[in-house]
Amino acid sequence: MKLQVVFSRDELVSFASEWLPLKLLLGDPSKDDRYLQLTDPKAIELVPNAGLRIACRAQIRWPVLGLSVPITARTLSVLLSPSIALIDEQPALVFRLKIEQADLSGVPARLDATVTDAINRALSERVKPTWHFGRSLTRVVPMPAILATTESIDLSVQSGAVEVSHEAFTFQLTLSAEAPRRSEAHPVP
Repeated sequence: MKLQVVFSRDELVSFASEWLPLKLLLGDPSKDDRYLQLTDPKAIELVPNAGLRIACRAQIRWPVLGLSVPITARTLSVLLSPSIALIDEQPALVFRLKIEQADLSGVPARLDATVTDAINRALSERVKPTWHFGRSLTRVVPMPAILATTESIDLSVQSGAVEVSHEAFTFQLTLSAEAPRRSEAHPVP
């Protein structure tokens, strides 16, 4: 059986607007020396086959030339990309965040790309919001004794898929369901 959830463009724009400001710690969580804070969304759009693009301002703290300095991005474009991955042999919905473009103030133009690349490496290593839907939704539901012949309903997630269009983000999963019979040797009292 298939289960499908569709988030419209308007629903995602509303959610992303509520989500910001968002601070992402990119270094040691006990220190506040490396972070990316997204603020003031200017444009939010769905990019077909890619994800959700957010154009906004940002505050960055990142070492530049050996000094951890605050950096302001007058404009920054990030892409939040969904994908399905197998984690511990179960499907999971994984989101990756990547800076596509940044206009960093106070940083020499020749260092913009260097700083952006370093932050993107940290984002790819540290920031991967993940829903382990295979583990979350695979369940054995015991049946009450009044269902004398059915022991349980066993739901098992088989796979998942995501699709991004101009109009919506669609998440689909495939489930199998079984209803094991109670053993005659172990009837319900």
